[in-house]
Amino acid sequence: MGLMSLLPLGGCDSFLNVNDDPNRATAVSSDALLSPIIVSTADAHYFLGLYTSLFAQQLAAYTSGPQIADRHIDVRVNSAWNTIYLNNLNNANFLVNQATSEGSLHYAGIAKILQALNLGMLTDTWGDVPFSQAFQGPADLTPAFDSQEQIYATINRLLDEALANLQQPESKVRPTADDLIYNGNIPNWIKAANALKARYAIHLVEKQGAAAATTALGFVAKAFTSNADDMQVTFNDKNLNPWNRNIAIGTTTGNFIVSPSATLINLMNGNTYAGLVDPRLPFMADRGTSTGPYAGNRNGEGLGGNTNITAKTFYAKPASPMLMVTYSEMKFIEAEARFIANGGTRTSTGSTPEAYAAYLAGIRAHMEKLGVAAGDITAYLANPQVAVGAANLTLGLIMKEKLIALYLNPEAWVDVRRYDYSPQIYPGMALPVNHNPALGGQFIRRVLYPETEVARNSDEVAKVAKGLAEKMWWDL
Repeated sequence: MGLMSLLPLGGCDSFLNVNDDPNRATAVSSDALLSPIIVSTADAHYFLGLYTSLFAQQLAAYTSGPQIADRHIDVRVNSAWNTIYLNNLNNANFLVNQATSEGSLHYAGIAKILQALNLGMLTDTWGDVPFSQAFQGPADLTPAFDSQEQIYATINRLLDEALANLQQPESKVRPTADDLIYNGNIPNWIKAANALKARYAIHLVEKQGAAAATTALGFVAKAFTSNADDMQVTFNDKNLNPWNRNIAIGTTTGNFIVSPSATLINLMNGNTYAGLVDPRLPFMADRGTSTGPYAGNRNGEGLGGNTNITAKTFYAKPASPMLMVTYSEMKFIEAEARFIANGGTRTSTGSTPEAYAAYLAGIRAHMEKLGVAAGDITAYLANPQVAVGAANLTLGLIMKEKLIALYLNPEAWVDVRRYDYSPQIYPGMALPVNHNPALGGQFIRRVLYPETEVARNSDEVAKVAKGLAEKMWWDL
């Protein structure tokens, strides 16, 4: 819900000459604000993930689904933009100001982490976005756009401020059950802030090289230490996981929208890596009544597969958690960062024992998260195509496993773009069928601004608008 729906509408009483109602709230408490922001942030992950998972070729669109987006044509993702701005950032800004003024610094710190996470999703999808001049209401209805470089600086500032707020011993009001992520566990929020710092540091390896990798490692060391620390929103049988209510339920009634892609499934079914069948397949893709090998649909075509996202899969059960930032992601960031800090490149082979251990730990963490049987985990990790040893570790192996572990998470598309959709890093990655000819054989790198933003703020949009294939600031 947006701020206008959280806060009571004012200004009518004097006009109507109606007395104040003593039973009607005239303000919204911090605990009443936090839960809706958290749930809406989970929704934003779905709204974005539905599209970014097409671009990262984790999913493919059916002919009855968003096939225009799957072919990289006129992609805008209005629903995510509106959710992030009208609901998440708008209300988080209000919560930060209110919590700070009342001395509830733990609420302020949590709200700043949520601001940083939502800002990260925004800028990594659209590039330049409004923030420093936004949320002023009638005082400025056409805010200027901050550059992506400025937004990254803002993200890091917010996370630094959040850490300072959360480390304060006193908070007038303390979050408890209204904190739908950590139930008021402040040490876990501190880990989450460091996890996000690690994420945004590793994004900069093309610009800063080994220095960015070293920075990321410093924050990984202060971030999550197990799956129990994951930043996630858990749903229930009444408040359904977005992938369940929007995709899985529709699949049971013949409303097919998206399905696992051939690129992803082939990484796991023994095709791309001959004979290596990933035990996570049934947790990520449902074959229904098919008895054939797992197969995914081809991007841009929507044909060729026998798998779907259903309520039998881990990610789309009614009560499945929405995974936003995870321990497995941290281990893969560590593996990549150690590989690069040790002088590794996209084409080099071999790294440190620590990089190799982090790579294996990332795989194990994701498998345990999904509930894969211990024996199956052991067998997979012992397979010669996985257990290559530190001397044979490659970025391709690390990033392939990270792509699987970040299934349906918008963060996966950041990685795919950082590595230029390279089939050497992501075997099987290729342009979608019937790809947008206007892109001249180039993959999508960003999303266009929503039509509503273009209409309302046309002058500012015109200053920053770029084409779908133009790279982000962090992408060289």
